[in-house]
Amino acid sequence: MLIHSDVWGPCSVTSVSGFKGFVTFIDCYTRMTWIYMIKGKNEVLQCFQDFHKLIANQFNVKVRIIRTDNGKEYVNNDFGAYTSDHGIIHQTTCPGTPPQNGVAERKNRHLLEVARCLMFQMNVPKYLWSEAVMTTVYLINRMPSRILGMKSPDELMLGRREFKVPPKVFGCVCFVRDHRPSVGKLDPQAVKCIFVGYSSTQKGYKCWDPIGKR
Repeated sequence: MLIHSDVWGPCSVTSVSGFKGFVTFIDCYTRMTWIYMIKGKNEVLQCFQDFHKLIANQFNVKVRIIRTDNGKEYVNNDFGAYTSDHGIIHQTTCPGTPPQNGVAERKNRHLLEVARCLMFQMNVPKYLWSEAVMTTVYLINRMPSRILGMKSPDELMLGRREFKVPPKVFGCVCFVRDHRPSVGKLDPQAVKCIFVGYSSTQKGYKCWDPIGKR
């Protein structure tokens, strides 16, 4: 019913995928978090439209209220027209009172604190910050929370808590099987990579090849 949202960025370091920031959408009841990487704040409306369709299709529910700050990416004619067309109430904070959007503000701070820990622990290059943040969201959605009675957001939302694949240490060295036709029988059969997260569309891992830049 109630979705909290906030934008972080622009970051001084462009991510490996060309992103400059991100926008989060948090369900008030379960604290389930969805994150969308963005290259500019002008992409926020498109992200909300995609999120709105995702929620309606996957959970058969309607977003009734969205709560944000007064950033221009939220307070503009296009965003207002979309919320009005779909009967969504857009609540904004009073000027100079960021605590009124505290759920989203604290969530973004939490995401960045955990992402920094993941990167510092394994000395990961700064340009992989977007992968670290997405991995953080993946993990936090599956971690027990005190405010949820030691249940995870995933557990409250879906009725179960599961990892599609076993969790790994972010930034650890991994070897990816090389399936390219050019690889001969006497060539190395794997590529040395860095583990950078979990795929959202496949039952597998995301790995970065620092030499091949892919």
